[in-house]
Amino acid sequence: MTLIAASTAVWVFILIPLAVVWALGIVDIVRRPLSPALTAGWILVVVLLPLIGTLIYFLLRKPTEEEMRHAQQARGELGDSSPAVHQRLPGE
Repeated sequence: MTLIAASTAVWVFILIPLAVVWALGIVDIVRRPLSPALTAGWILVVVLLPLIGTLIYFLLRKPTEEEMRHAQQARGELGDSSPAVHQRLPGE
């Protein structure tokens, strides 16, 4: 009975999340604007070395122009509201 519970816990907490990250890596590779050869190469690496290949892909992945624009907009919005957050109250 304990072996079954341990096996279920391994599936739920380790193997399923790893499979989800692996699938997200493949989807990200396919959706990115890469050359066909580079796309095929990354898919080959991620399929042959699921854990290490996916980790390497996400570590070496460069942000797209759209991702950089979203990050800059987020920083700009934060920068605009930051001075208002740090204002002192009249009684201080």
